[in-house]
Amino acid sequence: MNSLLKKYLNLLKNRDFFLLTLIIFIGQLASAFLVLALIASVYKQTGSNFGVSGVILSFAIPGFFLMAFAGLVADIFDRKTIIVVANFVIMLVVLVILLSGQVVYASIPLAFLYFAGNSFFIPASSAATAQLVKKPQILVANSLFIFALAGGVIFGLFAAAVLSFFAGSEAVLIICEFLLILAALLSLFLPKLPPRTREKLVFFSTLVDILASFGYIFSKQSIWFFFVCFALIQGIIAFGITLAPGFFDAVVGINIEKSPILIFPLIGLGVFVGTLTVQTSKFREGFFCALGIALLGIGSLVVGILIKIVPSSKFLFLPIVIYMVMLGLGAVIVMIASRAALQKNVSHHYQGTVFGGNIILASLFSGLLSPAAAAFEAIWGYSNILIWSGAILLFGGLLIFAVANKWKF
Repeated sequence: MNSLLKKYLNLLKNRDFFLLTLIIFIGQLASAFLVLALIASVYKQTGSNFGVSGVILSFAIPGFFLMAFAGLVADIFDRKTIIVVANFVIMLVVLVILLSGQVVYASIPLAFLYFAGNSFFIPASSAATAQLVKKPQILVANSLFIFALAGGVIFGLFAAAVLSFFAGSEAVLIICEFLLILAALLSLFLPKLPPRTREKLVFFSTLVDILASFGYIFSKQSIWFFFVCFALIQGIIAFGITLAPGFFDAVVGINIEKSPILIFPLIGLGVFVGTLTVQTSKFREGFFCALGIALLGIGSLVVGILIKIVPSSKFLFLPIVIYMVMLGLGAVIVMIASRAALQKNVSHHYQGTVFGGNIILASLFSGLLSPAAAAFEAIWGYSNILIWSGAILLFGGLLIFAVANKWKF
């Protein structure tokens, strides 16, 4: 444990890596504030999971259409410049949302623009992470990166929920804007992050190289396997987010103003435990991907069955608390393990494109699974959807374990 802590502290002494991690964390805090304000407002006005799915689509669709271009940009231009420009653009978008005075009707189209700008930030910052550390430090750097990403979102959603409960959605958006201003200013202090060492770079030859790199990704089992795992877990998260407000309202009896205050500390605990688990265990990345998916499946299956057989919602509280921790644990170990495997196997010259392409696939999964969650719940109800999705995830975890064990990764 002391040696692990020493690894984290040594890496955080790297001023540039620490600064980038801080910018990512603050940016995720801000995104969480915006998402919570939108989801809470939409669900309160519609009472429908389809409304929540609409919010999720507003930030999944930009990723699907823009990430290929954003990844290409991250592999051609200085990544610091991309991070700076993206932060200032999304800062201006939230300012317009604030000035519009309409949290729902004007904000969802503007949220589309926000996440369009964010689409350029993600692949640039993902690629820059590996650029700022030595290769033996990649796993630790990935843990910190994912912890900053997931921790920023989870802590942000919790803090936004508390603030929204006491001060309303407008106060949430004001803090969101302040955070984005801070992230934009901090990004000015990053070092130059050129993607290649070539003195001359021709756009056409770079495009050919990047197309070749995608061919390389899908020709190697050890790369495309983790490429799909990293994207799939993000789609599964979108599926869960779509159901969460209605699930806690209808099944647990906790409304949208209060439920995030319960949910996110528990998921955050799972994320913390999952991060330590990946770092302190010697298992291969494929095992962790299988374990994470299986944990999501077991938790969903058990809670779905309990909803059918338990007569009162008050007896469901403890199982659901454990379930929330399992969700954070399962999701984060898949994200850390799959991302670390990708960064080990893909040259940093092409990581902007690879992570951009990955977010395209993740956006596709999110765009399909989020409305599917709303539709399935409307047809079958929460109990059945948890049972079936849990069984599918458990089977998927076992399948991933078998494949990873056969291919030895």
